[in-house]
Amino acid sequence: MPSLVRAHEDPAWESHVRVRAKEELRRRMRAIRKGLPREARAERARKLGERLLALPETASPKIVAAFVAIHGEVNLAPVLRELRVRGAAVAMPRVDPDEATIVLHEHRDGDPLEESGFGVPEPLPSAPRVDLARVDLVLVPGLAFDPRGFRIGYGKGYYDQLLPTLPHAFRLAVGYDFQLVAEVPELPHDERVQAIVTDARVLRVEDRS
Repeated sequence: MPSLVRAHEDPAWESHVRVRAKEELRRRMRAIRKGLPREARAERARKLGERLLALPETASPKIVAAFVAIHGEVNLAPVLRELRVRGAAVAMPRVDPDEATIVLHEHRDGDPLEESGFGVPEPLPSAPRVDLARVDLVLVPGLAFDPRGFRIGYGKGYYDQLLPTLPHAFRLAVGYDFQLVAEVPELPHDERVQAIVTDARVLRVEDRS
């Protein structure tokens, strides 16, 4: 991974190095996750789900923004079923092609999904939109996370755009424990999460704002 030595005299150079470091970490995590056997992935997802559902933030949320697992991500379907039993409404992201940003649509268990141009299952455009101010929990995917709450996604920046629009949502990242690294090379526009749940631990992020 490229050096992350800060070069205060050349911010553009430092930003370039961090972008390269993110790409390398993205590539490495994709490969590791892809190589995880299906049985091991299912067991890890089960353990993660147990930890997630034991948190106070998941005891009685009203609206939960979630995601459909792709490319070996943690399958949250059992978690979402339990959250619905607890009375939560579930919202799923859909990319607005005109604005190149994420919008949230209500998704009930069994509602159809359609594949986006990126190969991501999304709710139908006819599904009701969700009032972003009413979302009280957002489950955030990613390829890598660090103890400061920074994350690396797929490089489109959709969640960095979405998170600031959810003023009352607790930001909870989910991933396998090997996706937790010592430091993610962050950039100025990167948004932090407030906690990270893996199959092995729950990590609360210190407020360093």
